[in-house]
Amino acid sequence: MTTMHVMMCANDAYAMPLTVAAHSLLRHADRDATIELHVVSDGISEQNRLHAEKCWAAAHPKVRAIWRQVDPAQFDSINFRHYSIVTLFRLLLPQLFPEDVERVLYMDCDIVVQRDIAELWRLDLEDKAVWAVQNGTDDDLENYVLSKFPEIEAVPDGRYFNAGVLLVNMAEWRRQQISDRTRDFLQKHSDLLGFPDQDALNAVLAGRWGRLHPRWNKQILRMGQPEAARPDDPGILHYTTRKPWTPEYMQKAKWAWHRAYLRSGWDGGLSGYGRTARLLGGQLWRHNRNRVQGRVRRLLGS
Repeated sequence: MTTMHVMMCANDAYAMPLTVAAHSLLRHADRDATIELHVVSDGISEQNRLHAEKCWAAAHPKVRAIWRQVDPAQFDSINFRHYSIVTLFRLLLPQLFPEDVERVLYMDCDIVVQRDIAELWRLDLEDKAVWAVQNGTDDDLENYVLSKFPEIEAVPDGRYFNAGVLLVNMAEWRRQQISDRTRDFLQKHSDLLGFPDQDALNAVLAGRWGRLHPRWNKQILRMGQPEAARPDDPGILHYTTRKPWTPEYMQKAKWAWHRAYLRSGWDGGLSGYGRTARLLGGQLWRHNRNRVQGRVRRLLGS
């Protein structure tokens, strides 16, 4: 079996979610697969790197962590809004992988893998530079990109993809100069973009990308919209917007993340269970607070 190349981008503050996400992938992966986990950052402490590697080694016998630190100054001209600059590091793909690497699976840190990714990894990439899952509704490409840039010629059935999980055809990514074109677009238009690198990638590809089954990027919640459908048969759960490791999280699939966190070993033993109990208790209270308070008022006759 060929080596699986997985790329993730994180800063030191995201060391724990990074570890949980990667551990969930490794835990479900074929034991005979060799997995190179490339973590691209603007700096992660040695303590967190060593801790993450210990967790990953316990999950899979053939994982190799490769830590890559890059200088974020190269993106100084881009307005990345309230997002971390590390989200732009996925554009460095051609610099980080040699030409003999045919494909790379990119994943955000706010995900939980629920099944072996071998099925996804073996996909015929055809002539598409990117394979991804459609983001939300059919009119997202129009709303986020084409309405702002009518000069873009999208394919007639073009759709907008979520960039949290990308299966990248490296030869086509290079041939189509996706990184350079996306960076140029960001430098010219980043002030107009709601989701900077995701919007720019969609503008550059203009609907010319391969569609993955929705199970490979099951978005739990979309900004400003009701919760998505139940996360049935997921391959990868994606916690967009609010994150399940924060007290304010009130959306679905929180249990899946808490299980993945405990299994990762980031906080071992009673420490991990105690942290989970406190966090989950707070989340459940926020989720049910109005209902509980209403019942109490009725019981008290107020």
